[in-house]
Amino acid sequence: MTNDKKARLQAIRNLVATGGMQRQEQIVELLAGQGFACTQTMLSRDLKQLRISKVRTKDGRQFYVMPREGQFVTPPTKEEINAAKWYVQFSAPMAVIHTPPGHASLVAYDIDEQRSRHILGTVAGDDTVLVVMARDADEDKVFAVLKEAVPSLKTKQ
Repeated sequence: MTNDKKARLQAIRNLVATGGMQRQEQIVELLAGQGFACTQTMLSRDLKQLRISKVRTKDGRQFYVMPREGQFVTPPTKEEINAAKWYVQFSAPMAVIHTPPGHASLVAYDIDEQRSRHILGTVAGDDTVLVVMARDADEDKVFAVLKEAVPSLKTKQ
């Protein structure tokens, strides 16, 4: 079972978009069948975040439906917002990693613990890590080391 929220939200969108979803229990069961660990409480929060609502048809049946295009602006998830904050810029023989606030010291620690010959050391602030590269270090090799510590890291030119 996976707890990847972004993937779970997309799975919920797909299930609701296909139609016929009448009960949250039904959605929870289908999500479990797709490998998502989801409780009814989690699903309820996800539905609210996605602005998915339950509507009643003329014959009295109720179904979950996606918001109409333009009706609501779906806010990005916290994970989507934070993903944009994880990037690195190179300026040999250094690199600067940008993180969400409060994450830099943990990232620096993880990088230092790798004991790579390509990295001499790190200095952490609140949301920035300075990486001092070895004199002969190749940016691609350093980036590979950094990705080990921060899998979501991207380069920014």
